[in-house]
Formats: sequence, structure tokens, C-alpha cells
Amino acid sequence: MFKIEEVRDLARVAVAELDPARLDGRDAARLAEAAAEGAKLLDAATALLAKRAAETNAWRRTSHAATPEQWLAEATGRSEGAAREALTTAQRLESLPATAEQLRSGALSLAQAAQVSAAAMVDPGAEQHLLRTAKRSGMRELRAERERVIAAATDEAEAHERARRDRHLRTWTQGFATHGSFSGPTADVAKILCALEPLTNTRFDAARRAGERESRDAYRFDALVTLSEGSPATNTRPSPHAVRVRVDLRALLRGRSESGETCEIPGVGPVPVRHAREVLSHGLLQLVITDGVDVQTVVSNTRHVPPALKIAIAERDHTCKIRGCDGDRMLERHHTPPFEESHRTTYRELGNLCPKHHDLVTHRRYRTTDNHDGTWALHAPTGAPANAPPDEAAA
Repeated sequence: MFKIEEVRDLARVAVAELDPARLDGRDAARLAEAAAEGAKLLDAATALLAKRAAETNAWRRTSHAATPEQWLAEATGRSEGAAREALTTAQRLESLPATAEQLRSGALSLAQAAQVSAAAMVDPGAEQHLLRTAKRSGMRELRAERERVIAAATDEAEAHERARRDRHLRTWTQGFATHGSFSGPTADVAKILCALEPLTNTRFDAARRAGERESRDAYRFDALVTLSEGSPATNTRPSPHAVRVRVDLRALLRGRSESGETCEIPGVGPVPVRHAREVLSHGLLQLVITDGVDVQTVVSNTRHVPPALKIAIAERDHTCKIRGCDGDRMLERHHTPPFEESHRTTYRELGNLCPKHHDLVTHRRYRTTDNHDGTWALHAPTGAPANAPPDEAAA
């Protein structure tokens, strides 16, 4: 019997005997993390073994499936798309030993390895940077970084033309709900989102006044309906809003980006450098460049945050500054130490937090400390039981 089979049998017994109700919260959390680490390791083993089975056609002896993806989907109980991604990732790892090592050690999940390997195959020099991003950030930021790397290493004209050719808006109905997906050039999608933003904000503000607490995505859908109805408020063309583009100065001056360089609309995605130039010519661009003002020298003795500092904080903290949180909606600026103590507003003392974490540090006595990678660590109030929910911990 192979060790993998022994691990499977042990896991089967352990899960059958598991009684979470008999555990306190601390033990449950510790064991959940142990199980998650084990799941990552077994996912890695599954992908690597499935690749070998696919290469040798041995999967045909145990299944009536038509393809390796279909066989693996049946074996794992996941979709064919997930199975295909697992096999593709395992194939890429032959050329990416550092990523393979991280996957085999359990430091990297198979889903993270898929993101890292997809970009590293296009730009091998970005592999270590992507691995660091996977370690310190959530999946959302890792996906965004993958797209940045691929965009920077791809010919702009070719990528833009491919996006234009592949543009679509598809819908399908399930029960009483109609679902959809769309794709198109990033600059065009940005126009749509820009038109929705003021209507979304209006709907959001009205909902909060009425005591509603739905997601911002729900209110964005409401805004789309309002826009399509052509109400008096939307019959006129929306007033233009300043567009923020993150671009390397060398790329802006050259007129195109090269490997390792960035040109993107934050929250939307990569765009050609010529788009940044076009928007700049209209005077509606908040330009964030690598060779800009040293914002660390900007200091205010009031709570007021100068415009240059606002942009700098937004660029540095694309997501919540708490390590492991990839929330990027409705981010709120937070002073640490509190302004009442420091009486200063500076680049180093400000950070963006998601609403939930901002509530914890502002109203529930949680505190933050600096991590070496620029993120913040979150600490529960002193004396709070480790298994207490936030409300009890702050009581």
C-alpha cells in the first residue's frame, strides 16, 4: 500500500470519528487549519498523480469517461473546468520548480499555484514576485497580479484586438433568476462602470437611510436597471468623472508597456498605454506614476487628508491592509496610532481597511501592528477568550 492510500484511510477514520460539538472553539479552529493544510497537500498530490495518469492513458482502465478532464472531474466531484485547470497547472509545474516546491510543501494551494503558473509561464522572471504575492495577499489580489504580469508581457495591440473580437454579453435563466456574463476591452468596460457609479452611490445612500444592508453589487444591479429605464435622471449623458490610471512613467513616455511594467485602471484591469494618453489629453486623469512625488513627506496636522496622500494610500492599499483580507469594496482610511494620540496625518500612519475590520479597530478595541511586508496584523482585545465572537471579545 502506498503512503497516499494510508493517509486516505486514516483520514476516513478521523472524519468518521470527528465530533465538532465536543471541541472548544480554540481546538476547532486549530483542527480546521490542520485539515485545510492537509486538503492543500492532497489536492497537490491529486493533480500531480492525475497528470501522470493522463500521460500514460491509465485513466481509461478505471473509467468510461471520454477525456482525462472528465475522469478527474468524476473522481474529485468537481467540474470539468476545475479538473482541466488542475491538469494544466501540473503540466506547467515542470518548468517552474520554485512553484512546484511551494505546492508540495503545502505553502501554496492548487488554486494559488494555478494563478502563479499561468503568469510565470508568460514571464518566468515574475515567478518569485507572484509567490510572494500569494503568501501575503488573498486570492483576489493574486488574480489581479496575474493579469498585470500577463498584460505587461503581451503585445498591447494584439491583446486589445483579441479583447475586441471576444467581446460578448451572454445570459441564461435558472428558475426565477437570469444570470449573465460579459467581456470586452477594459477601457470600454470602464466606461460602463463609470456611468453606473453615481447611480450606485445614490442607491446605496438611499438604502442606508432606509436601514437596508444589502451588498454594493446588489445596488449596482439596481443602478443598471435605472440606467436602462431611461428615467429623467438618466436621459442626459452622465457628467465625466476623473479616471485613475496606474502607469509606469517609462511606459507612458515610450507609448507602450514592456515586461514588468504596469498600465491599468484600478479595480478594472490592464489597458493599453495609448488609453492613458487619450484620457490624459482630456484632462480627466488622476495619473499615478512610479517616479512621482515622495508622498512620505506629506504631513497634515489635522484629520484632513491632502489629495496627493489620498491617491497614494489608494494605490498602496488596493485591498484591506489586514493580512489575509482581500476586501476591496468601500475601503475606509484608518489612523494608527489614533489621531487623538499622534495629531498627525501621514502616509505611514494611514491605511485602508474594509468596513468589518475598520469597525473592529474603531469600536471593538481590536488593535493593529505592522508586519514586515507592509500589511497589518489584527489582535483581539487583551483578556478576550480566543473562541469569543467579535461582539463578546469587545464586551
